[in-house]
Amino acid sequence: MKSVLNRYWQFGYGIFRISGREFVRDRCSLQASALTLYTLLAIVPVMAMAFGIAKGFGFQQYLETRILSLFAGQEQVIQNVLAFSANLLERTKGGLMAVLGIIFLMYALIKLMGHMEDTFNRIWRVRGNRRIIRKITDYIAIALAAGLLVIFSGSATIFITGYLEKFMAILDLPAGLGRVISFGLNVFPFVTVWMVFTFFYMFIPNKNVNVRAALGGGIIAGTIFQLAQIAYVQFQVGVSTYNAIYGSFAAIPLFLLWLKTSWTIVLFGAEISFVWENFDVLQTDDPEYEHISIRVKKLIILKIAVFCVNRFAQGRAPVTSLSVADHLNLSVNITSVFMEKLVHSRILFKVSAPDPGFAPAWDIERLTVMDVVTAFEKMGEDDLYLGDTLELSALEQSLESFAAAARQSSGERFLKDV
Repeated sequence: MKSVLNRYWQFGYGIFRISGREFVRDRCSLQASALTLYTLLAIVPVMAMAFGIAKGFGFQQYLETRILSLFAGQEQVIQNVLAFSANLLERTKGGLMAVLGIIFLMYALIKLMGHMEDTFNRIWRVRGNRRIIRKITDYIAIALAAGLLVIFSGSATIFITGYLEKFMAILDLPAGLGRVISFGLNVFPFVTVWMVFTFFYMFIPNKNVNVRAALGGGIIAGTIFQLAQIAYVQFQVGVSTYNAIYGSFAAIPLFLLWLKTSWTIVLFGAEISFVWENFDVLQTDDPEYEHISIRVKKLIILKIAVFCVNRFAQGRAPVTSLSVADHLNLSVNITSVFMEKLVHSRILFKVSAPDPGFAPAWDIERLTVMDVVTAFEKMGEDDLYLGDTLELSALEQSLESFAAAARQSSGERFLKDV
């Protein structure tokens, strides 16, 4: 029993430690600031679109109530946003303004979700985003699905909570059981947030995310988000002095702070999902690229090239930094550096569809060990002027002779035959 608990403790500690490291490395705090800006630009158009749909189905009032409950502590700002949204809907009724309004709504939504995808793809080491048609269709579908998830899960929570409270009032339950049920009722608001976070982690990255990893990140980040929300509401009670100084404008910086904190939690949850999914690979400590010897660098790029050639010859999906890191038992971060070096050397090229990854840029039937080594050695600028002397010419001739001798040696072979 003790060993099992110790194993879970080590796993949990490792998840948080590596997630924190990756959070800093991926500059998630800066990305959260950018997402805060995009949210400010998109919040009114997105709200207007949501209320336009809700009005058509007759649950506009309920949607407003749900939004105010979700943005607890931000009532002053949200009331203004709702007023702006209603005004935008009124101004875009009929004719050319309606068309322009719809285009603006779609642009704001796609811009916000596009930056979300960029950030999530960077976290998951995914090369290449969705194509423009897939962006339009997927983003609209994700936004509608997330909205419906929030609305209906919230309705289910209210329905179940209400009936359970009536049920408890009718039955004379033991004190212990009553406390357990009361605890369950308090947990229900967390479930909605867990579902939304998990939904985002599963469907926004341009890859198939492991369900367990997405759920783990969603539960952890959703719980932190709810606790932060409760703390924020309590914090607002203690800022009467701040309100006295800034008046009604006090809501704006507080709302910005809340948005930045919310996006920071969302991105930290994404890092948790990524680390959970690739825990074994990410446990490896990162060596600095500059500290790796030239000989070991050549061995690594050759092993990567052989792995890519074999996968390509078998007709399998392109390799990714994660699959290469797992194959070579390297950290995913140092592997990503080597993958970029191989792309710059024109040994590999990036594939964006249908499966993002890397594939050989050469004919695999002719690609040899020396082809890879030579391309790697020649990567970068080679037009630096070193003078025109007999000494330099002799050294260049020696290097060319070594390369020619290597191509004639028994060590030269096709990568497909390694």
